[in-house]
Amino acid sequence: MSIILHLDFNSFFASVEQQANPFLRNKAIAVGGKSGGAGTGSTGGRAPLLARTVVTTASREAKALGIKTAMGSMEAMRILPSLIMIQGDPQKYSEITKRFLNIMRRYSDAVEQFSTDEAFADITQAAGDYFGATALALQIKEDIARECGPYCTVSIGIAPNKLIAKLAGESRKPDGLTVVPPADVINFIDSQPFSAFCGIGSKTEEKLTELGISDVKSLRRAPLSLLRSHFKNQGDWLYLAARGAGDDQVSDKVEDPKSIGHSYTFPYDLELEAELKTNLLALSDKVAFRMRRDNFYATQVSAFVRHARFPGVAGPSSAGAGVGAQHKIKDGISDGLEIYKNAWEIINKIRDKEMPIRLLGVSVSGLIKSPLPSRLFKKDQKTHRALEALDEIQNKFGSDSWRRAATLKTVFLERASGWHYDHEI
Repeated sequence: MSIILHLDFNSFFASVEQQANPFLRNKAIAVGGKSGGAGTGSTGGRAPLLARTVVTTASREAKALGIKTAMGSMEAMRILPSLIMIQGDPQKYSEITKRFLNIMRRYSDAVEQFSTDEAFADITQAAGDYFGATALALQIKEDIARECGPYCTVSIGIAPNKLIAKLAGESRKPDGLTVVPPADVINFIDSQPFSAFCGIGSKTEEKLTELGISDVKSLRRAPLSLLRSHFKNQGDWLYLAARGAGDDQVSDKVEDPKSIGHSYTFPYDLELEAELKTNLLALSDKVAFRMRRDNFYATQVSAFVRHARFPGVAGPSSAGAGVGAQHKIKDGISDGLEIYKNAWEIINKIRDKEMPIRLLGVSVSGLIKSPLPSRLFKKDQKTHRALEALDEIQNKFGSDSWRRAATLKTVFLERASGWHYDHEI
């Protein structure tokens, strides 16, 4: 039987900032969603970035005073005026991500990254048994404290599969270590609320409650046919989860993405068509570079906008909501300009021209793993050769090493949240 270890950093971005800056230690701080201090172009006296960011991570001290992840920065400042808001620094965080993954790989050949601050490892061979697994986990904690810093604490869970290991790791925070051997699995999961399970969201929990299923014990009594009828494929997962069964396969292989995209919330609302076009073109070039870097071309383009009301003016009920649409492409594309043309056609149809825009997004799907066939470029061989040369520059000096003249004034602040960073680690 497998022995799976789950490692999760505590208040990751905030703890990294406190480790890096002694003046932030033992203080209530929150990290915003983007790095840097400037927005796209000149703000012209409009709202600064701080008003648009959200709390991606709060320090332990801030959490104790009511600050939560995904809370708007202005709301957080109202709750706690003394809160120190820090702009995210993804380059710094990715260094710690790289370090902790390297530490885990010392003890296992099978390490699966689950997010920027979370990973699984199959330690069956290295540990031998659960006593050995406990000793190994303590050694990993020591290594992280030494190589990432003592303020970068982690919680570790050890169990027969990934589901229970993650539950165990999250059951004791911060700096916890929870071991759940096979004989203790049922008693352990019976003590956990539905909200602790990765895979049971608020809507699923609400539906379970409507069915008279209020805890794991009652879920275990529910017939598989009932769960399938109400939850379809998720019903099988719920049935197995209530019995402590889960996937014990840890793989370091990353599956090909279903889509590649980039969206951006601006520090001020975009009202001019020229602003929309230049920013959309810059986003399209970012998407295109990532596609070509990973040898994909796309057969579908999607675009998305989120509107914002003018201050003090009542707008339509859709104001603040997002709208999007997609185009199928007859021939595959991987050029940012072509992506932009399709995306602009979509946005120009779906946007409310009377409303400013606070967010733009563009993505591609229908991905085919192959460099774009040269036969598709017979009419534009120069563009093909130019992109190849420019990609070499970007691979060597970074994704911002060249820009189109039309996008010289666009600046996108890097995100400090989500599964991956905007740059390579």
